[in-house]
Amino acid sequence: MIKFVIAAAAALAQPADTTYEGKWFVSDDTDNNTGERKVYAFRVYLKPSDPDYVTLTMRCTNGKPTFFVDWDGFAFPDETVLTIGPVNDPDAEPNEKSYVFEKSTEISESGLRASPEISASIIAALGKAKYATVTAHLASGSRTVGVEIDGTQRAWDRVSRHCPVQIMPRPPL
Repeated sequence: MIKFVIAAAAALAQPADTTYEGKWFVSDDTDNNTGERKVYAFRVYLKPSDPDYVTLTMRCTNGKPTFFVDWDGFAFPDETVLTIGPVNDPDAEPNEKSYVFEKSTEISESGLRASPEISASIIAALGKAKYATVTAHLASGSRTVGVEIDGTQRAWDRVSRHCPVQIMPRPPL
């Protein structure tokens, strides 16, 4: 009986894994030198024998939560239209909507950035969908990928809670 109680207590004492929100990897780091706490989430599309490599990222930029799409291997113009379509039912077609993205000028931010307002609209549209399509409209033709996105709203909420980047109090030296 005592072994059972100890095992149950040990199982309850384990902290929840906060590395993921559904399919989104969440990075939650505090810089030891500055005390800045940065939280961002990303989801990668990478399939064997598929030339497309796409990263979806949510992060705090200029004090506001922002949605990024980085599509490796393409030179996008300064402004680009991407179509994002959540699939709310496995038997349904994507509910597609087009959004304007711009190239990020920040060296630490790769890819295309939606404005904070458009980012919020994208997250609202994705809602609780577990899968979405992302289509890049290029002069050479359109390219589409399908990405598992379960946990999008939870990941966005975590990023939003820590935006703007917070400086944690440091003890005196």
